[in-house]
Amino acid sequence: MKKLLTIALLFQCSFFIAQTEINSEVNYLNYDAFFESSSLSVNPVLPNLSKPYQPGYRLPWVSKKDKYKDNYLHVFPIVDVLGSYKSDANSTSSYNIGAGFGIATQLSKKFYARLLLTGNTFDSNGSNLDYSSIFKSDFLEGINGTTKLSLQPRFRMSYSPYDFINIQAGIDQHFIGQGKRSMLLGDYGAPYPFAQLRTKLWKLEMVNIYQFFKEDEFLQKTRKFASTHFFNFNATERFQIGFFESVVFAPKDTLLNRGYEVAYLNPFLFYRPTEYALGSQDRLLIGLNTSYQFDRFMVYGQLAIDDFVLKEMVNRTRWWANKYSGQFGVKGKENLTNGQLRWQTELNFARPFTYSHISSATNYGNQGKPLAHPLGSNFVEVYAESSMHFNSNFTLSARFFFSQQGGADGSDSVSYGSDVYQSYVIRPMEYGYKIGGNGKVNRYNFSVEGSYRISEKLMIDAFIRPGIELNNMAQASYKTHFMVFFGLRTSLWNERSFSF
Repeated sequence: MKKLLTIALLFQCSFFIAQTEINSEVNYLNYDAFFESSSLSVNPVLPNLSKPYQPGYRLPWVSKKDKYKDNYLHVFPIVDVLGSYKSDANSTSSYNIGAGFGIATQLSKKFYARLLLTGNTFDSNGSNLDYSSIFKSDFLEGINGTTKLSLQPRFRMSYSPYDFINIQAGIDQHFIGQGKRSMLLGDYGAPYPFAQLRTKLWKLEMVNIYQFFKEDEFLQKTRKFASTHFFNFNATERFQIGFFESVVFAPKDTLLNRGYEVAYLNPFLFYRPTEYALGSQDRLLIGLNTSYQFDRFMVYGQLAIDDFVLKEMVNRTRWWANKYSGQFGVKGKENLTNGQLRWQTELNFARPFTYSHISSATNYGNQGKPLAHPLGSNFVEVYAESSMHFNSNFTLSARFFFSQQGGADGSDSVSYGSDVYQSYVIRPMEYGYKIGGNGKVNRYNFSVEGSYRISEKLMIDAFIRPGIELNNMAQASYKTHFMVFFGLRTSLWNERSFSF
């Protein structure tokens, strides 16, 4: 009896602590609580459960009863008009014209929903820029293959039946980490259907994400699923450490058509023992995320392990299946009388063949893009950014990144582990793989950006970003590219266009 009372008391305590931690409202992916709040414990799972930006126009409910006073309905337009010009041996240009609308609503503090719907047309005009749009569900391509039309919904429903549980579902992206990139789960790829469960007990938050991916969506060739766990522990007011686990699996293999594997739905099971018990060839990624927050800066890091054998690592054989990646970074802020100065720098790396698998049906990607770092694997990157956010709605920022990626000597039939969509079966050797090996490409990219918020109510920014890039291919001489990007955008997500 005493044990039961003790358990009940602990549950009540955790329930009480969690009451102020979880609500139904969901912020946007570009909201970084470290910069935009005074919290000493910034949640690494984005989008955060916090009161979001409220762009647009609020439509009041007809009922004026007290229990409905916190309900709201916001309607707002979405603008995504981008252009680029690149000057090198052959000057090229690109553009993206996107427009749509958004709706956000809350009911009784327990239910929140929003819809962002945008139609886009993109024309590369023969450009060889690596365009990375936030809208990936292309359902119609132009005859010449350069003009594309797309319609991408972003939908998210959130329900908190209790103060320590939140349930979500929709079509959207996720991001885990405190960095500019994520080696665990990033937001560079396409939005995808998902279901999510977040549970807060004492200092532990458990996040379960069930994801539904598709490859070659235009041809509707391949479906695949993923189950992701993230257990985040707030050890102190400033220090956090989290355990990450994600398994990607195909609904149909050579043995049977199993659909969504029921065993992976259990929110408390570890996937590695489950995978062994099933006797499957599903791909599993595990990792750690950690951060320590000081008053004006934060130190953070990540480690992702795809596969490894300790003996091979100790003997430094550079075995192909020793697959892992990592991140170390620092970011800081300084509140000034005329605004806020922000800075961030980080180091990212990934061994060859990390995130890849037997085929695209089980690799760590969605619709042709990696789910972690946009470079895929077999690379090292240094990223630095500094920005001044003035009180007058003007922002001035500078960005620099250097990357070295190997594998340029590969082909469609030979992989050196840089493209996560190439099977590791077509590797030419078993040993001797190192980061940047077998044909490396170096990139130095620097840009400055000025942006002005022309409508605070609608969160619309006008921006221009000139830049320069130097790159080489397999020890060849460096080529210089001058670029300029410009446009109008609704700032409710991380702007990834033209960034890679």
